[in-house]
Amino acid sequence: MLKIKYSPNLKDNYYKSIANREMSNFKNRTFESYYNSYIKRHLKNYSLEDVLCGDFEKLKEIKNAVGTKYSSKTNIMKQFFNYDKKSSSFNAKTSYFQGKISEFFQENIEVHTCYYCNIDFINTFKKAKETKNAFTLDHVFEKATYPFLALSLYNLVPSCYTCNSKVKDSKIEFNDFSPTSESFDFNEKVKFKSFITNESLQVEEENDFFIKLIESYDNKYDKYIESLNLNNRYDYHKYKVLEMVNKRKKYPDSRIQELAVLTGQSEEEVKQDLFGVYLSEDLHKRPLSKLIQDISEELKLI
Repeated sequence: MLKIKYSPNLKDNYYKSIANREMSNFKNRTFESYYNSYIKRHLKNYSLEDVLCGDFEKLKEIKNAVGTKYSSKTNIMKQFFNYDKKSSSFNAKTSYFQGKISEFFQENIEVHTCYYCNIDFINTFKKAKETKNAFTLDHVFEKATYPFLALSLYNLVPSCYTCNSKVKDSKIEFNDFSPTSESFDFNEKVKFKSFITNESLQVEEENDFFIKLIESYDNKYDKYIESLNLNNRYDYHKYKVLEMVNKRKKYPDSRIQELAVLTGQSEEEVKQDLFGVYLSEDLHKRPLSKLIQDISEELKLI
């Protein structure tokens, strides 16, 4: 739902954190050295940098070139690109990277709410002087099917447990849309819209209307919405829309102008205080912020 922003030097730092890691089981050879000697030829000679730090379009290219031939439960790719804890079902060639990568995301990427749904907080927090996190890292291209992309930076999305483990449909591949992609424009193209069901065209309670994600001029993101079950999940949050509608009745533009003069604030600041409207670049910081922004447009608040 919201595009992930990456710092300019992030790829270099991520690559070094994995490529230079020594493999104690293999005479302390680095991950990069072992890849070049034994793995690279199996992946159409793509460089380790392409695999670990290639942008989303490059990952799609690699996925399509290599295919699903390494999707079996035990194979060289699963053993080498070992994201999860060591499994008794096979001898992992490396120690698992899950903790190290989660720590990297904690330190280098803003993680506040789920990038897939914008419903739940997934922020980091302190516990006994140690930094913890409430996010899971979802693989856009499933690691069970494409294990060679299990460690790829742009294949990992900080997400809530619900999106990652309960609703995301693995049968719907996100080939054309991922929050890690530079071309991901869900926020611009898809908007929450409210539809009144009350025959008198009044909105007094939640049953008087419904909300739905509607895409303008296209249906590119239909499968994204379906996979994450977004329309059904947001139905629970109609209360927020009802709150905004009722507040809008109490605070028309004339009243907002009066409050701005009385408080010495701008009208935009008054609207933020009253309705919780946030700027587009800050949407990832608050749950339901996209819903609030889109409904604010309907209510002519922005």
